[in-house]
Amino acid sequence: MSDSASDKPAEKTAPSAGKSAGGMLPAIIAVVLAPVLSWVVVSFVIIPKLTKEIKSELTTIMAEASKRDGTQVEGEAGAVAGADGGANAAPKADAGGKEKSEGRPKFENLTVNIAGTQGTRYLKVTFNVVGKNDAANQKIDAKHAELVDATLTILSSLSMPELDDPSGKAVVRGRLVAIFNDLLKAPLVEQVFFSDFVVQ
Repeated sequence: MSDSASDKPAEKTAPSAGKSAGGMLPAIIAVVLAPVLSWVVVSFVIIPKLTKEIKSELTTIMAEASKRDGTQVEGEAGAVAGADGGANAAPKADAGGKEKSEGRPKFENLTVNIAGTQGTRYLKVTFNVVGKNDAANQKIDAKHAELVDATLTILSSLSMPELDDPSGKAVVRGRLVAIFNDLLKAPLVEQVFFSDFVVQ
């Protein structure tokens, strides 16, 4: 009689232990899966959506600013040029007050993401290209679109360590002169002068 009585509590204990483990399983799954699901939603839904909205806002702001300057924003990279390559842009006098650069296409507000920053940092430049003579300037102006494309390629390949270096601007200048002369198939570009070189 005592043997059967001692067996009954043991039988009751086993099912209750199984029930508590079964009751804890959903809680354990929730505790483990909640952070994983949160990370997936943030990484693949929220961040891409915010990035897209920020790029859209930046493009809109740049377009409005460019319209005030008489130019248009072209593409996501933020290369700024007039609809006709800037050839009919309003002429501006250079720093010396000379109007030699009248009607020349501008290399203004070219903006690119800095390599290795996942789109969080960017470089914005404005510069003038000076040819060796008037004939060289005409050839440079005729290849303006190709030169802008080459500029964007060079600038977007730059990393933060290169730009932080004190000689970074001189290195960029040298690369631009070299690639421009390569595209023009002659050493026609004498110098590149930056009027704006902003890393943000």
